[in-house]
Amino acid sequence: MNIPPAQINNRSQIKADLWLLVLTAIWGTSFPLVKIALRDIGAPILISMRFWIGGICLGLFILIKGYLITRRVIRDGMILGVFMFAGIFFQTVGLKYTTAAKSGFLTGLSVVFVPILVIAIEKRRPHPRAVFGAVAAAAGVFILTSPKADPFNIGDLFTLLCAVSFAFQIIFVEMLVRKKRELSTAFCMILTTAILGTISIPLTGDLLFNWSHSHFFILFWISVVCTAFAFWMQIKWQPGTTATTAAVIYTMEPVFALLFAMVFIGEKLSPAGFAGGLCIMFGILIAESGNRPFFQNIFRPAHLSHKRH
Repeated sequence: MNIPPAQINNRSQIKADLWLLVLTAIWGTSFPLVKIALRDIGAPILISMRFWIGGICLGLFILIKGYLITRRVIRDGMILGVFMFAGIFFQTVGLKYTTAAKSGFLTGLSVVFVPILVIAIEKRRPHPRAVFGAVAAAAGVFILTSPKADPFNIGDLFTLLCAVSFAFQIIFVEMLVRKKRELSTAFCMILTTAILGTISIPLTGDLLFNWSHSHFFILFWISVVCTAFAFWMQIKWQPGTTATTAAVIYTMEPVFALLFAMVFIGEKLSPAGFAGGLCIMFGILIAESGNRPFFQNIFRPAHLSHKRH
């Protein structure tokens, strides 16, 4: 029995979507675990350790499989690594001053920034859905960080910068990653992040390092599972679905972050905090809703005379 190509494509996209959902849950666990580790380890040292271990794990697998790393893969991985480092750095430093739950919601704004950044690059008018979603998400941030919830602080500002950095990374994953290069690209991305993390240690002067046996599991989980495995899987499966669908799936990350923060470290959101989080989630879903291709979803249809072929 021959399966129609459309059905095969549907099955492939469903599989990709399910993997991205699993990865989103995995990333959700990292928020409270990183916050716990930051009590004893400085942010740049933690980033450096996390990505060196993750990079070594992927590097050994690449060596065993005999994969080649071309100049183009190195270039693409370095570009992704710069934005990955910026996002992880701002997120990790931000977690020292804000809660894991707030960090999750603010990081989730990256999928709202994606269409905004593409709009700026393409110089075209946004779809009303994207505008409405961005406004709703901005209102959510205002409520989430209001004095009644948890006042806006320097950690929230760093986390917003993290969201912008991750938005660029999402855009460039779609632009740069090619089929059958995902593992090598992920390795170069993680290695670039590790190098930049190491360079940042003396520059920031944050040398806190009080190691204990309890940190072994946290470092293993965030390095091997949340970094090596998860980012490889992101680069492998995200090109198998649309950027719009991927962005919608990523909106679940703050939900998972909140749930795991409540379980692991007993964090709670005030009623105002919940209201702000819901507004952010609503804005993200509105901005990224629809089943049309990504660029058609966030832009108004262009005039026929400017149609691209």
